[in-house]
Amino acid sequence: MSEIDLLKEAKRLWDEGDFYSAHEILEDVWRLFPKEDRHSRNCYQGVIRLAIAYNHYICGRKDSCLRVLRMVRDQLQPCADVFRYLDIAHLLSFVEEHIKILEKGEDISLFPSLRIL
Repeated sequence: MSEIDLLKEAKRLWDEGDFYSAHEILEDVWRLFPKEDRHSRNCYQGVIRLAIAYNHYICGRKDSCLRVLRMVRDQLQPCADVFRYLDIAHLLSFVEEHIKILEKGEDISLFPSLRIL
């Protein structure tokens, strides 16, 4: 499958709230890039980790979610607002908000969609 086809499948799963399965598909996208393309692999890894963070949250592991969200923030910040087909700025805005929410001990009520542009 092509990168865009894999992303569309990951988006479908993500938007259904199946973050674990979405992360598996996103790993297939990540594998399309050679090790030498560190930037692309890093940006995709950040999105993969975001799916893992949200999976932690829905499984009741809020502390793990917060820890991973902080890693995601640091990993996605160097990526372009639109990286390849993904709206990274949209994801980062949720990451920032969700970190604040979890630090206050509150609950996440809305997850971002995985926007493909």
